[in-house]
Amino acid sequence: MKTQPPTSADTANRLAGRPATAAARGALLASLLFLTVLPAAAQTFVDRAHSVAVDRARGVDARVDYAALIDLGPWDDRNYELTLEDLAVLPPGEREQHLAVPAFYRVRMRQALPGMPRTGEAQYPRHTLHRFRHAYGGYLVDGKLYREVEWNGSHFELVLKDGIEQESFAPGSDALTGEVRLTSPTGAAESAIKFHPTDPTRVIAGTNGPGAGQGMWYSTDGGSSWTRVNLPLGNTAGDPAVDWSASGAFAYTTTLASCFFTGCQIYFYRSADGGQTWTSLESVTPGDPRREFGNNTDKEYLHVDKASGSPFRGRIYVAWHENNVQKWARSADQGNTFITGTFPGTSEELGIGSDITSGPNGHVYYVWPGVNSRTIRMRKSTDGGVTWSASSTIVANTQGSYDFPLPSMESRRTFIYVSADADTGSGPFAGSIYAAWTDNVNADSPTASQNHGRIQVARSRDNGATWQISTPHETADQLTVDRYHPWLAVGQDGTVHVIFYDTRRDPSRNSVDIYYASSSDGAVTWSAPQRLTSVASMNIGDGFEWGDYNGLDVIGNSLIAVFTDNRNESGGTTDSVDVYGAAAPAAGGAGAVPDGRTVAGGPMLATRVGDSITLDWDVACGAAGDYATYEGELGNPGSALPKACTSGGATQLTLTPADGSRFYLVVPLSGGREGSYGRKSDGSERAPSAAACAPQQFAGCP
Repeated sequence: MKTQPPTSADTANRLAGRPATAAARGALLASLLFLTVLPAAAQTFVDRAHSVAVDRARGVDARVDYAALIDLGPWDDRNYELTLEDLAVLPPGEREQHLAVPAFYRVRMRQALPGMPRTGEAQYPRHTLHRFRHAYGGYLVDGKLYREVEWNGSHFELVLKDGIEQESFAPGSDALTGEVRLTSPTGAAESAIKFHPTDPTRVIAGTNGPGAGQGMWYSTDGGSSWTRVNLPLGNTAGDPAVDWSASGAFAYTTTLASCFFTGCQIYFYRSADGGQTWTSLESVTPGDPRREFGNNTDKEYLHVDKASGSPFRGRIYVAWHENNVQKWARSADQGNTFITGTFPGTSEELGIGSDITSGPNGHVYYVWPGVNSRTIRMRKSTDGGVTWSASSTIVANTQGSYDFPLPSMESRRTFIYVSADADTGSGPFAGSIYAAWTDNVNADSPTASQNHGRIQVARSRDNGATWQISTPHETADQLTVDRYHPWLAVGQDGTVHVIFYDTRRDPSRNSVDIYYASSSDGAVTWSAPQRLTSVASMNIGDGFEWGDYNGLDVIGNSLIAVFTDNRNESGGTTDSVDVYGAAAPAAGGAGAVPDGRTVAGGPMLATRVGDSITLDWDVACGAAGDYATYEGELGNPGSALPKACTSGGATQLTLTPADGSRFYLVVPLSGGREGSYGRKSDGSERAPSAAACAPQQFAGCP
């Protein structure tokens, strides 16, 4: 039955708690704000235990039905300050903006930013919840601040436990009081990580929290241990991105900063000591260690062109959005100055969750999800980000749009963002461009159990002109297992690596582990996913859940995933939200014994302790009773020389590496003969070492 739109008088009646006219009652179900007409005596409870009800008498405006504001977001007593005129700033369909942010903050934000989008799904920046918690500490109820919130299928309910007094919260602290736990104390999420381009022992990372703003971390032992430092001048808010200069002389980071109702800027910092301090730009501008650009920015990411053959090697690129319009910045002087630009803000181009990368020829690829058009889109620059393609290329169509709820992610909702990288090596797939994202198996449903997350990976062999899609995990279980929050990285040997959350070990789809898969044929086929986490993370109800994204990087055989984790540490609780790091094995290809193609086998693992490396590998097929180990210069397969011509029959060897970036190869021995050195990507056998430990002879192997 078609109904007439509500009149302004009908809307005012509903806000005042009076019944609507019969003609408009049906239309109110899709009206400006409120969906349910409550009997006069009914109570609206703000919490899961139904212990605290909204008290209309506390409101400043008798015309407003304050209980109806719970349809917008979790309750907060600061909602009582809103007037009918305040609420008029909210657009039609506000209730459909599913985020755990209370009504008063939405109103104040739109009053400060009248240019915010008023239609479509993605009207608020993805970091809005983080900004709210950063500024206000949590949801205020009877003088105390609370963080935990749950989605009950129709609206958010607070969990009133572990509250702190409002006056004890300092604005900006955002803190209510094998695997490595990277962050401490608790309260960190959303992470990024990068290896030094030539030294796998040096690593930098950034996290949202714990505590105020963005946390910066550095490691000098390949990620086994971490030290935190703070960015100078403060006022940061998170959404970290990190990278190194092409030579590794500088480390870079970006962060959202100066966030309040009027939005965030982007701050850029540079470090000249591997991330131990972030004041290097003061050498150019004394007293000013950062560069600032953007207005009302969100979800920025950072990339440096390191390709040896690129005419733009060393150039820095940043991607982000402002009111869903895609923006970019570039720097050709190691971050001292930036030039910024924008793409057209047409409806099909609007989106949130971009990434940016570059190929071996210096071509730059800006990839993002179009939230209105349900597409993954790409624009390209062939001149180092000076000019861009006149129109965007559609990489893929998506079932989902912006975000959708899953049983393990029903409050924050699973975010559809893009992670992109390029093969800048010299292998058979050199120049390939890759992008990964989460999608819904079916069309989006408002019911979490009806949605099913999956990972999609796109590849292009022709500089982004055409794209093909693959799935880096099983598909037979796609209606019973959810996968989401991928990150993708391409190794120097061309292997494509991807991590993601996976619910396969929980039939209820409420808890997750991090899984890892790799492809040695340019993302056409994938290894069976391997679990990296030793403990599952249960779903939590703080409205942020696992945040929006994770991180991954690879150099040689060293690969680290970083991710939000809320495992129950000894004596802790499942509310202990931290960032963990896990070493991900490079399955198949270089470093695996056997070669990972026709014969199944586990990856070779390298563990660094002090100045030594311990290699562990699987037994070889056939009659091998011993193993020879070779060391070579990374990127030069023919440089392998004997490191040890016997392991004494063991499948483990500890050695001291030579200087520089090195690779290791283990070859089976039997009867005074060496076996296979593994196969190249074209299937042919690799040539033996010029100083082989024994003559080569191939034996039959299944």
